[in-house]
Amino acid sequence: MTLTMIQTSTEFEADQLYNAIHYSDFAYDYTTTVSVYLKDFPALPSVSTTEYSYAPTSIPTWWSDFTHNTLLSDMSYPVSPRELKSLIEAELHQGLTQSAILQHWMKRSGSEIPLGSAAAAAALQDAIIVASDAEWYEHDDQFITELGISVLDPRSVPQPFSSSPWGILTSMENYHVRIKPHAHLTNKDLCEGHPDAFQFGSTTFVSVNEAKEMLRSVFTRRDIYGNLRPIIFVGHAVSNDYEVIKSRFGLDLEELGTIVATIDTQVLAVEHGLVNPSRKIRLAHLLAEYDIKEPYLHNAGNDIVCTMIAAFLMLCPPPETPLNKLHYVDLKAQLSDAGQTAIKEGRGYGVTRFCEKCDSHHHTAPYCRVSVWHCEHCDKDPLTRHMAYTHNSQKCVHVVKQAALIKKQGSMGYGQGGSKRSSSPNAVPCEFCIESTDPRRYCNENAYGHKTGDCAWRR
Repeated sequence: MTLTMIQTSTEFEADQLYNAIHYSDFAYDYTTTVSVYLKDFPALPSVSTTEYSYAPTSIPTWWSDFTHNTLLSDMSYPVSPRELKSLIEAELHQGLTQSAILQHWMKRSGSEIPLGSAAAAAALQDAIIVASDAEWYEHDDQFITELGISVLDPRSVPQPFSSSPWGILTSMENYHVRIKPHAHLTNKDLCEGHPDAFQFGSTTFVSVNEAKEMLRSVFTRRDIYGNLRPIIFVGHAVSNDYEVIKSRFGLDLEELGTIVATIDTQVLAVEHGLVNPSRKIRLAHLLAEYDIKEPYLHNAGNDIVCTMIAAFLMLCPPPETPLNKLHYVDLKAQLSDAGQTAIKEGRGYGVTRFCEKCDSHHHTAPYCRVSVWHCEHCDKDPLTRHMAYTHNSQKCVHVVKQAALIKKQGSMGYGQGGSKRSSSPNAVPCEFCIESTDPRRYCNENAYGHKTGDCAWRR
């Protein structure tokens, strides 16, 4: 089947025609072409289905009954995101897997999900994949320090979808932001962080409110005539991400009404036989299954891009394992260049220049020339007095640590108000216990109850 491209005079009309074709119930070759009835839109030369395969060459004969104005005024999603979510949930109750949802999204042959109508099936294939990850301060996880966001819009992916995951992943948009008021809180005691080592673009700095608006913007993308696009939410250990974002940023993702399905790479790993159902797999170990090693994990931006890579490597037949390393290096270069270009063109969030030491927007911390500091908190404590002239009182890390120690053990972390884990004294779990198949070890209360170095079960 070939597709006769329709040349429209405005972007609005082009999007209307795209939806008219993409969301219609017909999917066969008809005899009357669109351009016969749309005199104002001369047809461009036909192109091969190796480039476009999502729409038919022509439309049924009843199309002539529609005027040009009717076409442009009647193009809206036949299935809203909320309706689509209900249909998908009904299928999940019947045994639908998360892998099947993504296979359907990629339009793999024989992977169509029976959602009741061709319109619903097409709406799911047009869903935007949004993946997110957060990093928090290791001594008090009330402080979110970084956010990583990856976006994959099927309308930006060359059609038909590549059989290789690497061909699909090059179309991702990636954002790594550091939260300004918490940017000085760097993880290095329990789990080394790498906030300055984003590998897939440029890091920017945002306020808490700007982070909230960034999340809202990403999860409520609309087409040009105002319809909300459906969202497939992806993450690693994503079970309570909704509550994390709600409690830390005051944004209820579920109330936005766009998320139609949630995909967890830990669940995908179970579905693909990479891990026992009772065991949780770390992202680094999941990547190692495909001979990929990222030295700068625990950077929210790197973590979420690698989560997307892991998801698509599980879904698509990957090339020979040794080649994954080369593809990964190449993908880094492509996405880094694309991310830097997006920042230069004003398509990012926040600012690229911010000093977490003095809050200046004119330089970054390594180039900060402010030399007069005084912390009244450190000056009062003989153990920290030598640090009193390295920072100001508002940026004192020792105060945050002391406040965390004062909190009752049961009230620490995300346990109250919703989070990724239950109440526990450690922000980072024991890496041996979190991956164990023994329920006495891998449950949150036990895995987060001690540090890796103190593990009595060490294997």
